[in-house]
Amino acid sequence: MTLVTASRSVRLLVLVGVCAALVIAALIWFRPPADRPSEMVVHAPVPASESPVRQGWKTIDSRGVRLDIPSAWARLDMTDCEFQFEQWAPPDVGPCGLEGGAAFYRSATFDPAHGPGVRRTAKKRAGAALWGGYVYAGDYAVYVSDTDRDLVREVLDSVRAAGK
Repeated sequence: MTLVTASRSVRLLVLVGVCAALVIAALIWFRPPADRPSEMVVHAPVPASESPVRQGWKTIDSRGVRLDIPSAWARLDMTDCEFQFEQWAPPDVGPCGLEGGAAFYRSATFDPAHGPGVRRTAKKRAGAALWGGYVYAGDYAVYVSDTDRDLVREVLDSVRAAGK
């Protein structure tokens, strides 16, 4: 009887070990690729009349998607947020919220409530963005929001694949 119990215990331990190894292997195999951080693109000096970026704006490149944003916008630190994605926003916008700026979402997991383009947002509390919209670019959806509708449209219109 003791031999049978010991044999079952050994089989159970082996089974648990194999299952743990399979789970670890699956996590390693299916983990998403590490996203490279975005970078600011430095353009060669171009006369202002020929520059695609207007005065007071900068171009950022995030995972093969380029867009022009106001030069005051900075990349937010989202490490303490529940959902982590790349977001560039004005200095007065805190991380973990969507009160303004541009955010990059993977197209496969982006589930919008409406089609692409600019719309008035439903939020009407103080400090919240009144306009928002998105466009798709490669494997990403770029969502932009701000109190200025024209600024949202300009940023969205500037979204393009890197190299174009």
